[in-house]
Amino acid sequence: MKNKIIILLLAIFALASCSEDVLNVKNESSYEGSSYFTNATTLTEASNAMYAPLLFQGMFEREGYYIFDLLGNDADKNTPLTGGLLTFQNYTFSPVTEEVRYHFNSCYKMVLRANFTLDALSKWHPNPTGSTAVADSTLKVRITGEAEFIKSLANFWLVTCYGDVPLKKTLADHHILQQGRTPKAEIWADIEANLKDAITKLPLDQDYSASDYGRASKGAAVALLGKTYLYQKKYTEAQALFLSLTKAPYQYDLAPSLDDIFLRDTKTKETLFAVMHGAWQGSGVGSAYAMFGGQEQQWGGTATHTGRAEEYGFNDWWNVLVSKALVNAYKYKDESNNDYVDPRAKLTYYSNPAQKGDTAYFNETTSYYFEIRMKDNKPDTVRRDVPSWRKYEMYETRYSYGNPDSPINTQLIRYADVLLMLAECYIENNQVNSALPLINQVRARSHAFQYSTLGDQSNARTILRHERQIELAGEQLRFFDLVRWGTLKQTINAEKQAAYGTQPVQDKHVLLPIPQIERDANPVLDKQVKDNWN
Repeated sequence: MKNKIIILLLAIFALASCSEDVLNVKNESSYEGSSYFTNATTLTEASNAMYAPLLFQGMFEREGYYIFDLLGNDADKNTPLTGGLLTFQNYTFSPVTEEVRYHFNSCYKMVLRANFTLDALSKWHPNPTGSTAVADSTLKVRITGEAEFIKSLANFWLVTCYGDVPLKKTLADHHILQQGRTPKAEIWADIEANLKDAITKLPLDQDYSASDYGRASKGAAVALLGKTYLYQKKYTEAQALFLSLTKAPYQYDLAPSLDDIFLRDTKTKETLFAVMHGAWQGSGVGSAYAMFGGQEQQWGGTATHTGRAEEYGFNDWWNVLVSKALVNAYKYKDESNNDYVDPRAKLTYYSNPAQKGDTAYFNETTSYYFEIRMKDNKPDTVRRDVPSWRKYEMYETRYSYGNPDSPINTQLIRYADVLLMLAECYIENNQVNSALPLINQVRARSHAFQYSTLGDQSNARTILRHERQIELAGEQLRFFDLVRWGTLKQTINAEKQAAYGTQPVQDKHVLLPIPQIERDANPVLDKQVKDNWN
């Protein structure tokens, strides 16, 4: 009996010891940032994740193009458009509009992921004597530059869209739940500092391997820093940066045709930075409807495509049209005061012949014509006289999308924009003659007539602003242009008055409202100076 008791006690002690060991065993299938992101492979994964929010809700799989095309009056509502998106058409959005919340949150997710990556990089010390020492050190520098660019891009949108917002400089700042607003000047300064450092670390576009196509480059960082200066009216600083992009070692150039970018989406020298819907690894793997919240969800998979072609397309969901104001912008006077229709009209929208847009589509297979398109063997008269989007569409080669699965990349910074921003700097610095060849260079690509003169500074400014409207239509830029020029209210109200008899834009609309849910969670925001939305 005594021996049995001893054996039992020994068993209990052994079990207790084993139980303690079991509790302390590391779960090999569980990962923590501090232990996982410690080598070239995992840090490359972290860098990949920084780009993902460009596809999140509020961004460029769906809501991003709606919000800013409607606010800039490039796009106009069509009957199928419903819900919160309609509020951008008529400027009735508010702090509780969910699309505003999507955009605000996705910007901060970009900042968070960039700061996380920078924090992990600071703790990674590649073996200086290892076989991959040089490659690892080069990679660490490059990813640091990428993170600084991505964070700067997100902060650029935050400060231009929302004004004074909490600035998250480091990963630790994301743990501050109630943080006050940072003055815009401090946010701009942080963007400038990060981009200046990124420029020293990022490679040129041509130095990236094919598998890394779409990553932030030195040229993209220079262009974004130039925009940062331009938006602050620091024209001399911006001018120097934009001018540098026209020379070696940079190799940027205009694509032969706008269609090469927005219809065929071939790889050209015009792209400085784009959302790579068709080129990122994993493209199209998952649900075509991932844009409705399936990003990084199991049901969404790793889909990277965009719904823009499906949503804007007249032969698909047809949610928006080309605004009357934009159509009218392509009709103007030439230098002899004759009526003129810019050739980019046919590259931007479909319409009947009288509206000067493109009338043929799907013409590689057969001769369909927009104005006599047949539906159920009957002429489709509903869509004949309504200009509909051609830019970012593939109707020249594809009859219908049927799914939101467009691979056409969203251009965020392209060389034509850089040339026009450089021209703007020259004009604002009263060097009008230097702006003339830049504007003509952009126009020549689409065979528009060449200006012999821009006139005085005021007239040159008018020509430049009109040129940006028709060259960059549907690229989510006009709203930002009108805000920084101080002409949003008067311009959009005049256009809406002509189209609808309304003048919806108020002074407060130069900013989007910080979402109400953010203010409720962070009362410090509302204890500070109120913005026009209060």
